[in-house]
Amino acid sequence: MIINSVGVDSYQLGCGLEEIKEKIKDLDFTEEELDNHFTISTDSIKFWIDKDQSNVTQISVFGEYTGKFLKKIGIGSTLSDLNDLGIKWVKEDYVYKLPEYPGVCFELEDIDDWNEIEAPIQFISIYCE
Repeated sequence: MIINSVGVDSYQLGCGLEEIKEKIKDLDFTEEELDNHFTISTDSIKFWIDKDQSNVTQISVFGEYTGKFLKKIGIGSTLSDLNDLGIKWVKEDYVYKLPEYPGVCFELEDIDDWNEIEAPIQFISIYCE
């Protein structure tokens, strides 16, 4: 389950680097160091950990992840699905945000014959607002 500004499944925003590593110790994962963050990636979830505070500031799901936001919106859903549910969205650069649900955004898959309304959601991210 994806909860905006809170977490994904048992992973919570604000938890520490070692806590995440402990939770995913039985999964294959990669770790990368960036300027201000560490990232930890599995086959369907990615964590951004702030270097200074050593806590999770963003979690993204993708690939075969089957959880849903609002129990309805998941990987492969479309903006058309959001429209059908009466959920308002706005585009900011390459991400789509939901004004009524701060701390969640979507990125769409770049498909042939791209149509914004019908392109499948490729990434769902939650973040500290």
